[in-house]
Amino acid sequence: MDFLVGIDHLPTKKDEGARIQITSWQGGGKVATALAAVGQLGGQASMIGIAGKDTYGDFLIQDFKFYGIDTSHVMQDGSNGFSVVLSDQVTKGRNIIARSPRQRPFTEDDIDADFIKQHDILHLENMGPISVKMAEIMHEGGGKVAIDADGYSELTQSNLDKIDIFIGSEFYYNAVFGEGASEDLDRLEENLREFSKHGPEIVVFTLGDKGSAVYCKEGFRYAKGYKVDVVDTVGAGDTYHGAYLYALADGMDPMDAAEFANAVAAIKCTSIGGRSGLPDREMTDSFMKTGKYDRTLIEKKVRRYENFGNS
Repeated sequence: MDFLVGIDHLPTKKDEGARIQITSWQGGGKVATALAAVGQLGGQASMIGIAGKDTYGDFLIQDFKFYGIDTSHVMQDGSNGFSVVLSDQVTKGRNIIARSPRQRPFTEDDIDADFIKQHDILHLENMGPISVKMAEIMHEGGGKVAIDADGYSELTQSNLDKIDIFIGSEFYYNAVFGEGASEDLDRLEENLREFSKHGPEIVVFTLGDKGSAVYCKEGFRYAKGYKVDVVDTVGAGDTYHGAYLYALADGMDPMDAAEFANAVAAIKCTSIGGRSGLPDREMTDSFMKTGKYDRTLIEKKVRRYENFGNS
């Protein structure tokens, strides 16, 4: 659960204040927001996991349903995780103050193998033992496994052979190829090709406002980022993941999917939080063709998320 606060600047001195410009209550989380993006674009998705058995958990499940996400395998227990997200207009960045969830872990006994196999892609946020088990089940059913590798992890690196669609962040890229490596765009193709030798058939790295790069059997592409008036970058990477996987599931070429995901993530950044700025397919297609799109849906969602409980 994210309580998002847009402020004019981030206080850096003792007893300094700041002026609130906007507040918003939205769901957060890497896989959760990616699935919301899939649903908003018109795709079908299901969430597997545990939400809090509290008001926040109820809110999140209702919000999943708003985006058409199947919640039949979302269980509720304990208290939900909660974050206060401060986004300021000076740096265009965000600072997050978080409380971890207090609930039982998702266990192997919770896994419904038949349900997993009904899907085309399993999207994971880590490669712990439970994730690895689900990845094995997904492959048994003939599906693909994707991961949101936002921060470098030895656990992820050691399990690259179990991942079909690797989507890593700029932080991950620099951890693998050296500090500042992402600034050398001429080395992208060589580095992604080398990374793919570890197992993934599709390797994607997001590079912030520089765009993203993809390497697969069809070839290599560096897709430049779209320029927009940034309001909030919260959830931009999560949105990219959802948009990219939606595009693949819809039959789009892996390289074209990078252009598409760039556009979806750019539009998201024009509104507060990870959910209010999510565009539908029509908006995205219009933006890619003309640079313009109808913001009616976004403004409606901004109002929807202004007060807790509106979802």
